[in-house]
Amino acid sequence: MKWRTYSGFGNQINLCRDRGLNPGHPAQKSDTLPPRLPGEVVLVDVETKETLYKVSVENAISFLSWVEEKSKPQASASSIKNLRELTGDKPYNVDNSSDFLPKLPSLSRNFGSEQEDNLEDSKKIKDQTNLNILMIGTVVGKLYLRIFGMFPCGVVNVGNYTKGRWSRVKSAHFSDNLSQLFIAVGVSKGEFSHKEVEDLALVCIKTPILTERSTELRSLALKHAHIISLMRYLSQTMHSITEAWENILLEMDIKLASYAAKVPEGSVSADFLELMMFGTASAELEQFLLQDLTEKGLKKLGHSIEQSYSNIQKMVLKHLCSVGQDLSYHLAELRGMACFLDRYQVLGLKEETVEAALSAAGAFLVKATEVQQVIDSSMKNYKAFFRWLYVAIIRLTDERGPSSELSKVTQQEVAYVAEFLYSFDTVMLKDTRSPLGVYKPRFNLERLGQYLEDEDLTMPPSTENNMWAKFLLENPRLAEHPTIINHYKNMSLVQQHKHLKTAIKLVFSQPEHWMEGLFSVTCMLMFPNVYSGGTMVSHPTHLNVSKENKLMLTFLESSPPSQGLYLIEIPIDEITNMNILVKCVYLYFMPSGEGTVGKNDEVSAGTLLKVRDVVFYQPDMLSVLLEQSPENRSATFLQFPTIAAKNIFRSSRVDVMEMFPLKEVPQVEGGSLLETGAMRTIDNMMAVQLAVSGTRKVAVVLAESRRKVRLFEMEAEEEEEEEEGMDTTVSSLEGNKTGDINEDE
Repeated sequence: MKWRTYSGFGNQINLCRDRGLNPGHPAQKSDTLPPRLPGEVVLVDVETKETLYKVSVENAISFLSWVEEKSKPQASASSIKNLRELTGDKPYNVDNSSDFLPKLPSLSRNFGSEQEDNLEDSKKIKDQTNLNILMIGTVVGKLYLRIFGMFPCGVVNVGNYTKGRWSRVKSAHFSDNLSQLFIAVGVSKGEFSHKEVEDLALVCIKTPILTERSTELRSLALKHAHIISLMRYLSQTMHSITEAWENILLEMDIKLASYAAKVPEGSVSADFLELMMFGTASAELEQFLLQDLTEKGLKKLGHSIEQSYSNIQKMVLKHLCSVGQDLSYHLAELRGMACFLDRYQVLGLKEETVEAALSAAGAFLVKATEVQQVIDSSMKNYKAFFRWLYVAIIRLTDERGPSSELSKVTQQEVAYVAEFLYSFDTVMLKDTRSPLGVYKPRFNLERLGQYLEDEDLTMPPSTENNMWAKFLLENPRLAEHPTIINHYKNMSLVQQHKHLKTAIKLVFSQPEHWMEGLFSVTCMLMFPNVYSGGTMVSHPTHLNVSKENKLMLTFLESSPPSQGLYLIEIPIDEITNMNILVKCVYLYFMPSGEGTVGKNDEVSAGTLLKVRDVVFYQPDMLSVLLEQSPENRSATFLQFPTIAAKNIFRSSRVDVMEMFPLKEVPQVEGGSLLETGAMRTIDNMMAVQLAVSGTRKVAVVLAESRRKVRLFEMEAEEEEEEEEGMDTTVSSLEGNKTGDINEDE
């Protein structure tokens, strides 16, 4: 498995992994990732190291980034007036579920579950007021959009616009108000071949729905986060119940199964009934009771089973039913949101799909209630069975007779024991988990266990005396009404849980595909032979939007180490035109004091600083990582303000889909545009990759070994700047595997 780290948002960090590779295998290098290898993004809380959410995609991931809405359009006076008339001056999208729903009880560590400090906001998004989107690009040209990193709000398949040419997402960025999406894609010369990638395509897409319905999208994403948090809580509860059941009852189950294997099929209940009716036991049963089970073991087991039932009953009542009711509340609110045709249905939220999920939540609660009834019945049967069996063992030992009080058995208790014994042979099945399908008698202790398996009930409860079931049977039209909750008689609790998960997944998968149809491509610019010098995966390409509302694009001339980089500026207002104004310049760099002769000059060719990486530190600032001569084994870091290239850009008018003439771009030595001392040397480190954060004001440089990083504080205090110029208080983190983590799975 291959792990790669990308920049985070807020208190979250993104870990991207490509599954299916063995550690140490040559294919682990990111420039040779198989296109069909599935990828996964893991959202991790940087403070608690807790995994918040996982996003899986079909193909290997080539790009990952967050973007936040920075400006919102002003609502018109008429729309505000209409909204106030509709809501009575109260915001219609405020989540007030905490006013009606009690806090969920924490899952006990005794049941193998981790406690959560904040169950109501386990995804850490409640305080996020602005819309932010996680963009996930893949090696097959698909860009997935996830609000808060979780809610799917669209997927863009760039391959639909490249006329069958194989494509890979290199970079993507939104305009400040999210109304336009820009995607840099590497495309091949041939069809469906990722080994012949050469051209760079800049695809511009209009996404007005993200701007016009940003408030609704935030509300929908918050509701999605609530529901998936509850589903996670529900899954943990189901796991705890199953674990408690299996751990405590395993010993009894194994003992009875071993006894059942020694006697003919169908004779288990007959032997016990004979013991109950006539007081005589077969040789096998007597050996089982006196040697395998024993009087002391029966007491201990009876107490454990009674405690087990009590704990499971509490889990079902306090946790399972509570979270089921919370889910029903949020799904009911979601159904109400879906009724707003112009606000939520336009986003792909379908009322009938939400209705089906709400019905599934109701059916799950019905099944949970059924489990409670089974537990009540089983506890009565168990107590009567163990009381009777204890008396039977004492009598078989002939050591002492049971007390008169203990030996008294009521008619009701006899009925409980008979019902318990009746289930013995009816649940003895072939063990499908045995190798080669070998027959092995499998004993499931009684009725509760069947609800905790992913298969139909072997002994579904009888509804003959249920008046409500009779009423619905006599009125089939009423039974088909959507407000009537279905009772899936033969489904287990585990199956009902899976049914609920499937229904909820369908609710939130529809907006992703629906909103894709609301996006439209405005133009596509082509830059020829950008990736002809090496593999495209390792070829840095980045997009950003400057404060002047101009799209900035930068990429290296070739695969690193490269002799230079291109910087391109496109006014966003020009993108809707058929003839677009494009400004471009080629920058190369030389050591300080080497002059400004051309990069192709024979004297200076060997002294050029090779460009290893380039990223946007801020919308108007480039961070460039340069490589000095191999003998020096040092790197150079510089900050290049894009405004420095304002007067040297070459402007050209380019038609849509026309190739931009990169060969005609002016070549300029970038160091000559900067102040003296702008280049900073990173001593004793062959650096290969750069990561920066203008928000956190830090830069991280990765060494060639990919096992060493160096962290720089970009804007240190004045006193520190006088001493060092660039603070390197955390100069190296030996053994830190953040940049390249290999993990077995």
